[in-house]
Amino acid sequence: MKKNYGIQSVPRMSEEVTRQLIQYIAAEKLKPGSKLPTERQLSERLEVSRSSVREGIRALEILQYLESRQGEGTFVSKPPPYLIPLSIIRKEENLVELHKYYQVSLLHARQILSLGISNQISIDQLQVDQADFWSSFSSLVDFVGKQLLNNYYLEIWQLTNQLLESFDFYLHVTNRFEIDKILEAYNSLNYTALTDYIQQIEEAKIV
Repeated sequence: MKKNYGIQSVPRMSEEVTRQLIQYIAAEKLKPGSKLPTERQLSERLEVSRSSVREGIRALEILQYLESRQGEGTFVSKPPPYLIPLSIIRKEENLVELHKYYQVSLLHARQILSLGISNQISIDQLQVDQADFWSSFSSLVDFVGKQLLNNYYLEIWQLTNQLLESFDFYLHVTNRFEIDKILEAYNSLNYTALTDYIQQIEEAKIV
């Protein structure tokens, strides 16, 4: 019999229970190291089966959001910031936390564009919308990043940018920027101007 090793879609109930567990932890303000109630207690509180609770806990253990200790129970952990698929569990983030991702995204954007200059990657074919800075900036970084040998910079940029967009973070950036200044610095191979302008973007006021 031929085995199917393809990635299977996550069952809807499992996703929902995973979200409920995250919401429960947030609502109860449980910090890393806090012990969760038993599976039976969680089953009653969330009004789902114990098997569903078990699946949700297991998913969050894989994501390092929870930690099970033999004979002790299940505890809240502190996962790496890029390990949790926020699009699945929909963990709410506040502006302070999102601003950290914003800084990381710009760090990688600067690295991508700097490497683009070093590798003489032309952007002549790139089309941008002068009226929409963030859309144009994203298109520029994606365009250059896809032509670099190291795709890790682009992957982290895309993941972070997607996260920020999903929470409408850019609507909270009060400063207004011009894509032409980025394009001019890039085309003139001016590292200093490029870095300085991205630094201004990073230091923008967030409200």
